[in-house]
Amino acid sequence: MFEGWDDYYLLVGSAAAALIGLLFVVVTLTTGIASSAAERGARFFMTPIVFQLAIVLVLSGLAMVPGLSPSVVALLLAAVALVAAIYKGWIAWSFARGAVLQVPHWSDKWCYGFLPFGFSLALGAVAAGFWLGSEAAVFGLAALVVASLLLAIRNAWDLVTWIAPRAGSTDGQSELRDA
Repeated sequence: MFEGWDDYYLLVGSAAAALIGLLFVVVTLTTGIASSAAERGARFFMTPIVFQLAIVLVLSGLAMVPGLSPSVVALLLAAVALVAAIYKGWIAWSFARGAVLQVPHWSDKWCYGFLPFGFSLALGAVAAGFWLGSEAAVFGLAALVVASLLLAIRNAWDLVTWIAPRAGSTDGQSELRDA
């Protein structure tokens, strides 16, 4: 089913794993930020990025497991989609109801909240495609995995470029996302 996709998923999964490691380094940039603000920022910005990259890593690993039947792949994808939809739905709902105070840019609501939730729903559709035996499901999964990786890269870049100038600031501007 995933024959010939080994290099693709190895590359995408490795990129996700490397970015997860780099985000742990980014956490050290928050040392000058008030702990309550850093916790809220981590909840709504850092953790969702790590979660999304972890899903990319898990899906890449799943695609490289030899001999899985389409129905097993469908069930595993559906399980990942369900967990992701619950978590990412909560994040999107938090943005929608204003739990994230003073979102700095309109794109953050979409890129941290609604698009990742939409990706979870799309993953459910891909799982259904595998269950129904659609040959296009393999391409759908590949597109979804790389789109998720690219969105996580965008979000990580946004977060790092926001945190870095504020880390250790003493002018009152050090609260993460004004949360």
